[in-house]
Amino acid sequence: MTSEEMGKVRIIMPIHFAVKQYGTSDKEKFECSYPDAQKNRPDATFYADFSVADYYGPKAIQDTYHKALLWKDNAKMWTECVMALNHKLWFWHNHGITEYSELYDKLWKEADSYACDTFKGDDATHYFSVTD
Repeated sequence: MTSEEMGKVRIIMPIHFAVKQYGTSDKEKFECSYPDAQKNRPDATFYADFSVADYYGPKAIQDTYHKALLWKDNAKMWTECVMALNHKLWFWHNHGITEYSELYDKLWKEADSYACDTFKGDDATHYFSVTD
């Protein structure tokens, strides 16, 4: 990441704003955009976890994703992870931070592909009803 891109990241996530507080406020924005947000609030903290990882850089994002893989066989939780990755991808794309957006794109494609190839029956129905 260039120093100019890192400067943009720091502007988006101000240093005076505690990282945990940033993750929590960012999670609230994500929850509001979740399909049928009033009755389907996310149960997981994936979005906030990735928000904290954003602050520490690409290696932390990758590490957070590897920890999230523990949930890949739980359709509801994995759906939330895929949603968080997709939102992060577009957030960073819209802010012009290509290193982050490309990393989130790679992770999102991997996570989405796993879900599409693995989930069957009610799990697939849940996944596609939330993500489409």
